[in-house]
Amino acid sequence: MAEAIRAGAPAPLGAHCTDGGVNFALYSANAERVELCLFDTTGRHETARLTLPECSDGVWHGLVPGLQAGQLYGYRVHGP
Repeated sequence: MAEAIRAGAPAPLGAHCTDGGVNFALYSANAERVELCLFDTTGRHETARLTLPECSDGVWHGLVPGLQAGQLYGYRVHGP
């Protein structure tokens, strides 16, 4: 399982593999909170839900250390 989420970077947008894990960045003008949901290989069972810890000019972002390419994920966006 991946380690705790870190601040990460607001660019580039999307999910991008780095040497240390995967950085997630999602733009939302109105979100009050964004959660990253991780799923097992079937895509049917959520294995973790992590709140993206930072917002920079409307871009919510976080780096999940230890995560690898191919991880299934989705977002839960909270707000108006």
